[in-house]
Amino acid sequence: MKSPTIKGSFRERAIPLSPDYRPLYKIGLIVLILDIACRGNKSSLNKLHLLIWALKSETNMAYVRMAFIMKDTSKIISWAVEPALNKALKYAVAEGLITMYEDKYQLTEKGVSFGKKLKKDSEILTREKLFLTYIGKQKVTEDFINKLTEQQHDKN
Repeated sequence: MKSPTIKGSFRERAIPLSPDYRPLYKIGLIVLILDIACRGNKSSLNKLHLLIWALKSETNMAYVRMAFIMKDTSKIISWAVEPALNKALKYAVAEGLITMYEDKYQLTEKGVSFGKKLKKDSEILTREKLFLTYIGKQKVTEDFINKLTEQQHDKN
């Protein structure tokens, strides 16, 4: 039997794809968020969106840090809903890294193992791991997310 011929080619692009739009990058962030900054390694979609937004820039991380230092959430502006996060969540579920449990995303054993590998590697996602370690499992609770959401609705 003759092998099928695959037609096509690759071409170099002038601008590389931003990491923000690379599913594997987002999956790594999701796993780290669930592992480092979520009780029971599970989170609501809103919390994931807030933390992904925070990790996008030093400025966003500073807003979140200041909210805890000053005990004032007014500096946290409306965070964006990230379409790339939703896509990465679907891939992470398909790969068996996370699962849905009572409307929350939760790490599986495979996800916990992947998170350990990510945390052990000192050369990747260092800024993100440092920020998430600061946040820990106690600061950004679901109550905190609900208060921020209400605060945003009150502003609008």
